Amino acid sequence: MAAEVLGPAASFFPRDWLSVAFPRLVGAALPIQMVTVERTVPQAINLSKGALPATDFMSRLNIVRGSILPQFMIKFTQLACFRELKFALDNLSPTTTALHAPVAWGVTNVPAQSAIYAMAIASTYQYHGKVAPDKGGIREFVRLKILPGIWWTFMREGFATGGGLMLGPKVQQQIKTATKGTLPDPVTKFMGGLLAGWGCAFATMLPHNCALTAARMAQQGEQPTTLSCLRVLLREQGLMRAATINFQQRCVLIGVVVACLNTADILTRQDVAMASLL
Repeated sequence: MAAEVLGPAASFFPRDWLSVAFPRLVGAALPIQMVTVERTVPQAINLSKGALPATDFMSRLNIVRGSILPQFMIKFTQLACFRELKFALDNLSPTTTALHAPVAWGVTNVPAQSAIYAMAIASTYQYHGKVAPDKGGIREFVRLKILPGIWWTFMREGFATGGGLMLGPKVQQQIKTATKGTLPDPVTKFMGGLLAGWGCAFATMLPHNCALTAARMAQQGEQPTTLSCLRVLLREQGLMRAATINFQQRCVLIGVVVACLNTADILTRQDVAMASLL
């Protein structure tokens, strides 16, 4: 009945989605989460105030293996929602398509990434036989992990990864031109995404550090606002450090994430999306 109402495309949608979108989402979500969890473990140890011992690479891989299924499911769902929202925005406003990937990524990834980091930290504590600090349930999770500096978080998520997704194909084209087409497409896609993601991550280090400062202030019982966390960051670090501190780890991570997304080409075939049926 639904296919009759929505037209011939609806009857092909599930099959086409499984053959076109599903493998691309899987191919992006799995390596992204493996890298994200592995890179989060050292951060969890650094923030544990000595409660957790240093963890070597093999131990980090064991933590990844023990938590990859729920981590993968969260990222897969976020990527699927991002894809649908981006295409829906494209249909609603064709003249502003350049902004749709950053906006869609920010909307879908802010809550998802908070849950991903919280789960990775809990898995690190569990691996070492310790109980992660109790943050008071879902309400406290939202208050401490999502709401503090939410506009800064939206900017860093949207314009780092979302911006990298928009620039990745353009950088890829420049690489293909520079190498006269001698490199395979997957290689140029990965390199284009890596460079675009690294650059966009570096450009959004100030919002990133503002968001971290807001989260720390909330943990200490303060109620940070969008401007107050910026003022505290600038007072503590100065403008240059505020816009660059922590860039090494974050730029590599965002670069790899965008490289995986660009290589998997998750935004291909706009016709294979729910938005195309509306």
